[in-house]
Amino acid sequence: MATDYGGIDELLGLSTPRGGEHGNSNGVPSGPAVAVNNDHGDTAMGGTLQNREMEVPRWLSTTDVTAHLVGRGKKKTLEEEYESTIVIAGHGSGTKDPKVEGFHLPHLFITMTGYDVRQLGRLRRALEDSLIDYVIENTPEQEDSRNAPPSLGRLLYSLALSAANASPKTKDHTPNRTVLARSHYPMIYHTRRTIEEGANGPATKKVWMNVVELPQDDSTSEYHGRFLAGKQGSLLEYYRTKFNCRVDIYGVWGDDDDLMCAPYVLVTSEEGKSNVDRCLQFIEHRVREHEEKYGASRAGGRRILRGEMQMSDS
Repeated sequence: MATDYGGIDELLGLSTPRGGEHGNSNGVPSGPAVAVNNDHGDTAMGGTLQNREMEVPRWLSTTDVTAHLVGRGKKKTLEEEYESTIVIAGHGSGTKDPKVEGFHLPHLFITMTGYDVRQLGRLRRALEDSLIDYVIENTPEQEDSRNAPPSLGRLLYSLALSAANASPKTKDHTPNRTVLARSHYPMIYHTRRTIEEGANGPATKKVWMNVVELPQDDSTSEYHGRFLAGKQGSLLEYYRTKFNCRVDIYGVWGDDDDLMCAPYVLVTSEEGKSNVDRCLQFIEHRVREHEEKYGASRAGGRRILRGEMQMSDS
């Protein structure tokens, strides 16, 4: 059934402020904006207006996703519950106002504004949960109920990276770096979610996480990734024993129809960031060898490893 996108500017928070209120072009009260991130320990409530920004990955930046997030009265409900305002811009938002921050971006860009950073953190979590629900609802159920939809890991990584980049405490803004994120496995962490973590279900499990792009055959455009599993999954066991990492490879087992994003490799570890980084280095070298041997390549080119970054800077 076609979605009704009438009044999209009002839906996205771009309407004129209500009578008696003073605001900017987005309908948000005027005041100094400070980027904060409640996930990193900022819990104070000040008297000035605070901003929190959230980026949605390109492959989820559609009008359907925008409607899922804030359509059918959801925007008003969220704003009232978390005492904040929501403005969505960028590709897939439907907004036509070029003055809105993020208007020209190739993906959805969400700006949350309010006076209490604790409420802003809760609002961000609610929007993240809504995106997770969208992926789950629009992916066929997996044979093993413990397994997440193939696209969920990439979403969780993107959300964690966006949250880290939004924090003023973050010093390392290296693209595609390893970050602490919500675990994709098992699915119970997402299907039995509660408003208050751990109240009636499992608390959220955090893991160190990163993503590796898979190479494509230059002639057939077929993605290559099975070689990273090894014969009878021998390499998957090696990743576990050598690096204490779980490695999931998506989109090369006939499951590409279930994917909402491009095929990829998800690397996670409960032990530490260095475990993931070392495992990534091993995988990257294997991918490079495969590319040279079989004439495959990645759209974004080779992944730059930490040692190579230092060499290029010298």
